[in-house]
Amino acid sequence: MKRPILSLIAMALLGSAAFAHPHVGIEVSIDLVFAGKLCTGFWQEWVFDPVFSAMLKSDFDADRNGRFDEREQKAVHDGAFTNLRKYGYFTLLRKGDRRTSPEAIRDFGAFMTGDRVAYRFFVPLSAQEGSGDYSLAVFDTTFYTNIEYKPESVTLTQNEAGFAVPAISRSANKNFPVYYNPADTANSTKTYSAWAPGLQTAYPDEIHIRWND
Repeated sequence: MKRPILSLIAMALLGSAAFAHPHVGIEVSIDLVFAGKLCTGFWQEWVFDPVFSAMLKSDFDADRNGRFDEREQKAVHDGAFTNLRKYGYFTLLRKGDRRTSPEAIRDFGAFMTGDRVAYRFFVPLSAQEGSGDYSLAVFDTTFYTNIEYKPESVTLTQNEAGFAVPAISRSANKNFPVYYNPADTANSTKTYSAWAPGLQTAYPDEIHIRWND
């Protein structure tokens, strides 16, 4: 890991210089929302490591009361989240051999849990994206951020009575690697679809959604 998410945000939005070589840790949990057999989207919750959390609190908890009010949450969103659209919100969706990232999210919120800062937001899926079998991963394809899933990290909400829920599993998929350039700058948004000299290879942990018809 080379630079934290803060470096990406700072360089692109806040104008600060990048740090030398620290990294940030994020613990992720997912709540998949279903309407029958259609997944309408999923909630993501990111809990940041204590050091990066302290930076966020210092920058955005203006009244120092240990929580983010509505105005402060908007400041967090605008100053320390919205830039991640350039990076697909660290979210990878895959159906078959086609991998995409969401272009938009909604219902962003920032809050404190103990001494740590957390983000929560909803990733809507189209009918095509959310029907049938698919896989998703939360992974920084620039490889600057260490993202791990929490234990028991995936839950499901079924909003249609009488419908079953799909089988959920999680594993690193060696058939669909991510390629990254360790020499890229912190504000680079370049992605690589195939290996080339100088690139490194990583295998994101994918969450697999499968219906047993």
